[in-house]
Amino acid sequence: MRCYAVSMSSKDSGGSSFSSFDALRKATHDGPEKELPAPAEEKGWTLLSGDEEYELTEEELAALPAVQTDIPDRISGRPSGFGPMDTGPDCYRDPKSEELGILRSFRLRTIFPKDVLEETASLPSDPRPEDIEGRLDLRDQLIFTVDGADAKDYDDAIQIEPMEQKGCYRISVHIADVSHYVCEGTILDDEALARGTSVYLADQVVPMLPEELSNGLCSLVPDRDRLAFSVIMEFDAAGERTASHFAKSVIRSKKRATYRVVQELLDGKDTEETRELAPLKEALGHFKLWTRKQQALRDAKGSMRMQSKEKRFRFDDAHEPVEIFIAANYFSQTLIEETALAANQAVGDFFRQKGLPTIYRVHPEKDPEEAEKVMALLEKVGIRVPKKERLSGRDIGRMITLARKRVNAEALVQRIMGLVEKAVYEVKDHEDVATHWGLARKAYLHFTSPIRRYPDLIVHRWLNEILNGDGEKESELRGEGLLLDLNSMATHASHQSSFAEMAERAVFDLKVCQLMEPMIGQKLPAKILRVNRAGMEIELVGLHVTGFLPSRTIGDRPKFEGSTLTIQQGKRLLSFTEGYSIGIIIEDVDFLKLQVLLALAT
Repeated sequence: MRCYAVSMSSKDSGGSSFSSFDALRKATHDGPEKELPAPAEEKGWTLLSGDEEYELTEEELAALPAVQTDIPDRISGRPSGFGPMDTGPDCYRDPKSEELGILRSFRLRTIFPKDVLEETASLPSDPRPEDIEGRLDLRDQLIFTVDGADAKDYDDAIQIEPMEQKGCYRISVHIADVSHYVCEGTILDDEALARGTSVYLADQVVPMLPEELSNGLCSLVPDRDRLAFSVIMEFDAAGERTASHFAKSVIRSKKRATYRVVQELLDGKDTEETRELAPLKEALGHFKLWTRKQQALRDAKGSMRMQSKEKRFRFDDAHEPVEIFIAANYFSQTLIEETALAANQAVGDFFRQKGLPTIYRVHPEKDPEEAEKVMALLEKVGIRVPKKERLSGRDIGRMITLARKRVNAEALVQRIMGLVEKAVYEVKDHEDVATHWGLARKAYLHFTSPIRRYPDLIVHRWLNEILNGDGEKESELRGEGLLLDLNSMATHASHQSSFAEMAERAVFDLKVCQLMEPMIGQKLPAKILRVNRAGMEIELVGLHVTGFLPSRTIGDRPKFEGSTLTIQQGKRLLSFTEGYSIGIIIEDVDFLKLQVLLALAT
């Protein structure tokens, strides 16, 4: 098993650059290629380079070595990874369950093949002395984790130290050093590549790594030695990062805190739980001040900030869904998000300054023509769109804030979100700089979750190689073969991320059907969320369940104008406006289409 050496670097610095990234990308068929001039009569193929022209016959061209990647073969070569799971609720252990049927339809890997389990069994339960040797020893530092109450895979821990100058801080984000154990070329690595991401379902987690790693050896649990890759940053009084460096380290988390209790501590509540976190009170106070500065900087740059509502299920003892509730939103979550954003940005900036390609998180701006159509629709329903050439994420956030004050807030927010594209993984460099429109950032990547995201693991490996290398690894990273590998990995990771999201939505919809089945035939109050000519999306009051009521089930000749739908029902003309209340009957539940079938109550 090949593993990597310990690495430390000095503060951010520039580095050598290369000028042929675009050429390399074209050579690997990433994107459209320009058509070359047709060769002259009786000549072979022509390759152009600078001002010189070289002529190759078809035989010479065929003899050139092809640039290839083995990534698809590594993925397709894995043994079957689907079957009943041995953890979680009984429905995921039953091969005939609807839950497993959904996961199968998205080709998700639910079990770890024998070869993965055998390789995992060879790993220790805690770091060995030889694993720790040469690392930056931070075990005596006040380092802690803050996660959700039900989290088990703690992949990031934080630390803050006030500097001599008032308002300046040294902030360290310590990330689980997964790359020390999941080494390149191993079976574990191939399995993680194939999965691409962990999948977080309503009542189950399908992990990217075996639990012995994700919840054990790599998880930054309290009071146990753990290997980390540390991002150590310095910030001035305005909140701007002034320096950063990176180090392989060994840490020993002092506390495992939850968002709720941290928030109660920040709010000054005196409870048994907050008293247990008393040693963190001063540090959390500093983090609070620093986070406020980061939010102000994000706002100034046009970053999109918005509060989202996360729906969760509550289950009974038989694991039947009994309720959907809205999860609490805490400032403490924002605090942790800002530390992750800062660490991700510091690593991205390092690659950019070095002039090296890597896998970035890219969030494209909406196509102008598509954006025009959405903005025209928003104007019709009374949402004032800023009159400017390019909208920023902050503009979207402000529009959503205003929309939430309207009676038809949900419909307006959905329409506004039509201006936002989906983020993907792409290979970029210092010339073709990655842009994240929503965050208003450049050269932003994912580094802080290698337990659950494969691109983070790749960035970890290459950061370590560059920090420890003598320039040879930088040359390798610029090579055509590796560039093709990175592109293939990025595309696969984007696809797996999309499959995971779709599977999460499908399982959520299944749980909704299970929740609503006992209510078939009942008349319930509902609120109209959004209308169009085909019908209306409604939400059942107090249940947090949404459904669609088709126009054809109500009457004829539907007409849609602005936020109102009118339908002819016999001699009556019925009008339905977003934000208003109606009565609904639960007609049936369709477990094939994962839909709750609704009818208008009369």
